[in-house]
Amino acid sequence: MFTPPDGALNFRRPLPGLCRSGTLGRLSGRGRQELLAVGFARIIDLRNRTERDRDPPPFLGRPEYLNLPLLPHRNRALNTATAEAQTNADHYRAHLDHAANQIVAILGAVLDAPPGPVLLHCHAGKDRTGLIVALCLELADVPRAEIAADHAASGPALADFYADAQASKTLGAWASLAPFAPSRLEDILAALDHLETRWGNPGLYLAAWGFGRAEQSALTARLQEFPGRLMGL
Repeated sequence: MFTPPDGALNFRRPLPGLCRSGTLGRLSGRGRQELLAVGFARIIDLRNRTERDRDPPPFLGRPEYLNLPLLPHRNRALNTATAEAQTNADHYRAHLDHAANQIVAILGAVLDAPPGPVLLHCHAGKDRTGLIVALCLELADVPRAEIAADHAASGPALADFYADAQASKTLGAWASLAPFAPSRLEDILAALDHLETRWGNPGLYLAAWGFGRAEQSALTARLQEFPGRLMGL
């Protein structure tokens, strides 16, 4: 029976040894203890430093916590592509094209973590986390329909989150963000299709950026295991 920690945002387990989440700052005191009881070997925060300042990570200073921002700072090509994005699929393609070194570093940190399950999170746990998780699922030969379903599950999980965001913004500010709030399965599939078009498949893409086939296989093997206390996960 899957039981997310108390107060967790968009928290689930797409692979036996991999959990995903939105910001951990919403966890209650009990939820923090429940999360630690799982025995995560690594908690990887994909947010940038500014986001951390606004929403401090509750496990900062613990040996499990690692901050590895997905998006490079002051990358002109990425910034241009982001400004021109009309859909989340556009964002994901931009991340793949202009943040490959960061993506490989994150996957490497998952692979190199001590024995135990790994938790990935960003702010909403939908886009940056969703892209990395989709790559992990693709490497594990999870069917595309299941990858898309996992991505789309963020929609209902974030309904209240986006309702609060809308209420806190002006109409104009929300209008610019609203197109990117939905978790559409076609967006994550478009990202994976983009890799096939440009590289042949995601494995070849990762290998081209230094995360080779042997490491990909080792990553898949570790994410199929879930040692430690399970807390109902």
